[in-house]
Amino acid sequence: AMQAEYFCDDLVPPPAAFGWDAAALRDFFESGGETLPAYANEPAAPAASAPAPARQLGPPDSMPSGRPIFLALGDSLTEFGHHVCDPSWDKKAPFASEVLQRMQMDVPIPEHGPGWLSLLQRDYSYRTAADVLNRGYSGCNSRTLRRDLPELLAPINRQDVFAVAVALGSNDHVAGSPGHVPKQEFRENMDAILAALQEALPKAKLVLITPGRINKDKWAQHVTAVTNGRIDGGGRGEQLMGVVTQGSSGANSELKQYVALACEAGEAAGLGTGGSNPVKGPKGAVLNLNYMMQYQLANYHEAEHPDGYHFSAKLNRFVYKSIRDTLEGMKLSPVQMPMHRPAAITELQSQGSKYGPSDDDGRLRRRV
Repeated sequence: AMQAEYFCDDLVPPPAAFGWDAAALRDFFESGGETLPAYANEPAAPAASAPAPARQLGPPDSMPSGRPIFLALGDSLTEFGHHVCDPSWDKKAPFASEVLQRMQMDVPIPEHGPGWLSLLQRDYSYRTAADVLNRGYSGCNSRTLRRDLPELLAPINRQDVFAVAVALGSNDHVAGSPGHVPKQEFRENMDAILAALQEALPKAKLVLITPGRINKDKWAQHVTAVTNGRIDGGGRGEQLMGVVTQGSSGANSELKQYVALACEAGEAAGLGTGGSNPVKGPKGAVLNLNYMMQYQLANYHEAEHPDGYHFSAKLNRFVYKSIRDTLEGMKLSPVQMPMHRPAAITELQSQGSKYGPSDDDGRLRRRV
C-alpha cells in the first residue's frame, strides 16, 4: 500500500524491511531507497553453531532444591504467554516484538497481555509459592518438542516440578507448512512426550492443552498483509461462522482432528477427558481449549486477536482462569501451596505482627 502511495512499484524494500516501522518505510520510499533506518546497519547476530547432540535423561534428581516449579511447554501460544502490555491501554510501552524486530528475530506481533503465564507468575510470586518457567517456542510442534525434551529438562531440578502445561497442535495441523506433522505421527509424538514427562517428572501433574479456535480467514489475511503476499497463510485454522452454534465451525475440520488426537493421547496417559464432560484423571487433566472457546467463552469473535490465531488480552484471561481452576482442583493453586521463603525472612515474619493474628508468614490471613 505504501509503495502505491509513493508511486514506487519498481522500488522493492530489502528483506530486512519486514521488521521496519512505518516511519522507516516512508523515509526509504521518499529517498528513493537511499535512506535506511539506523538499526538496519546493525551487525547481524552471529550464526548459531552446530547443535549439540541430543541429551539423554537419567533418573530424576534425588534431592529437591525446595522452590516448586510450574513448567510450560509449547509453541508461540505458550511463548507469548509472558507478554505484559496491552496496546489498547499502554501505547508507549516497549513491546517485546519491537526489541526482537530490531534484532531481526521476529515477525511484528504486538503484545496483547497480560499473558496467561504472566498472570500465573504473578499469583505464584505474590504468594512466594513457586516459579513459572516458560519454555514455549514459536513454530514448535510435536516432532521438535519430542526431540528437544531431554535438552529442555536437563537444566531443571526435576523433583521441583509440580505441574507441566503442554500445548501443541497449532503448528502440526498446518498442511504444506514446514511445521506440519501427519496425524499418525502427531498421535505417536504426543504419546511419547506425555510418557517421557511422566517418567522424568514422576511427582508432576500434567495439563494437556489442545489447540484453540483459529480463524482461518483472518489469519490468512494477516499473513498476506505482513508479508506483502509472499507467504500463503491459508492452511492454518478452520472456517468460523458468524454465529457460534453446535457444529458451526466444522466438526471434522483438520484442526479439530488434531484436537481429537490430542485428547485421545491425554486420556490414554491417564489425564482424563476434555470437552463437553471433562473428567480429571489421576495423573493430570486435559483442557480442550477448542471446545471451551466455542461453547464457554461469550462473544468469542469480539475476543479474537487481530490475527485470528494468537491470544488477545481477553483470551489470555480466559486461558489463565481455566488453568487456575484446573490447578485448584488438583490442590496446586497458589493459595493452596505452602509458601517458600529463605530462612531469615521466614523467621522474621513468623514473629508477632502489628496486624494481629497471623499464619506461618505473618501476612497470609489479611491477604487471602
